[in-house]
Amino acid sequence: MTAWTMFSPAQQLKLFNPEIRDAAAYPHRVVMDFVERYFNIDLPNQRQTTREHKMADDKVYFRKGKPADLYQVTDSMPFSINLLDRYYEIQWMKNEEPIITLVFPAQYDLLMGMQQNESQLKLKERILAAPERLDSIEEPVNLTILEDSIYMMKTDMFELESLNDATYYSKVREDYIPVFNDSLLDYSAANLFHGLIADANYRMYIEQSVYGMKTINYSITLKQWLNYCSRCNMNIFFAVEEEREDGILAIVVAQCKELGFNHLLSVVIPDKFVNDQNAVLKVRLTPYIPTHNVKTLYQQETENHKKVIWQ
Repeated sequence: MTAWTMFSPAQQLKLFNPEIRDAAAYPHRVVMDFVERYFNIDLPNQRQTTREHKMADDKVYFRKGKPADLYQVTDSMPFSINLLDRYYEIQWMKNEEPIITLVFPAQYDLLMGMQQNESQLKLKERILAAPERLDSIEEPVNLTILEDSIYMMKTDMFELESLNDATYYSKVREDYIPVFNDSLLDYSAANLFHGLIADANYRMYIEQSVYGMKTINYSITLKQWLNYCSRCNMNIFFAVEEEREDGILAIVVAQCKELGFNHLLSVVIPDKFVNDQNAVLKVRLTPYIPTHNVKTLYQQETENHKKVIWQ
C-alpha cells in the first residue's frame, strides 16, 4: 500500500463528529463536508499521479503530514478550522500538538464541489432553503451623528468609500431606533437590506445572470434573501447610485468571505416602499463573483445604469 492509497467503502473517513458538525455555522459545515468528500470520493478512484496533479491544481496541500495520515484521525480528535486571508487551515491535534495540517483555498466551486454554472442554477434553491434568521438586533456602537437626532454606524467598506456597511438610527429619548421613514429613503433602504427592519416581506423580482450570457427570472421575498445572507454569514455593502422620481437605484454587494464568493445586486426600490409592503423590488443579480472582479462590475453598473430602462 502506498502513501496515496485511499479508502475502500468500509474504510470511509469520518473526520468530524456529527454533533459538532451539525452545531457548526453553515460555512464551516460546507468546509467539513468538502474535506470528507475530497478524500473519500474525489481522490480514491484516481491514479497516483492524477491525484497528485489534482491536489496541485486545486491548491490542496499538507503543511504537516500526508494523506495517509488521515487514517489516524478519529471524529473525537480535537481540531481547529481557521480562515487565513483566502485560505483555510485545518489542524488535527494529539496530545495538544498538531499532527496534521491541511490547507486549501476558500473558493466556492472547490468547497461546494460544483462549477460556476451549476452553482448559479442552484442559487434560488439555496435561497429558499435557508432557515429563518434570528431577528435579534445588536445594540449600535461607535455612532457618528449626521444631523439632529440621526446617527450612523459604519465599520467597513467594499473597495470604494460609497459602498459600505453603514446603518442609520434616530435617537428617541435614550434609545436608538433604526431609521425607516419616507423622509429619509436612502437611509431607510440601507437599513432594509441590512436586515434591521422587522416584517420585511417585500417581493423581489430577480433577473439573474447565468453562464452563457443568459438570464433566468424568478421571485422571492426580501425576507427569504435576508435569511440566505444570514445563513452564509455574509457581509452586506450598500450604495445609493441615483435618487429618481420613482424611487432609488441602489447597488448591494453580499460578500461571503468564508466560502469565497460575492453576489452583486442592482436594485430599483420604489419610493413608496416605506409605507407599502406590496412594493416590488426589481433586482438584477450577478452571483458568485470572485472578489477581484467586483470592483470592475460595480463600476460597469454605475456607468451603465442610466441606459437601462426598467419595466
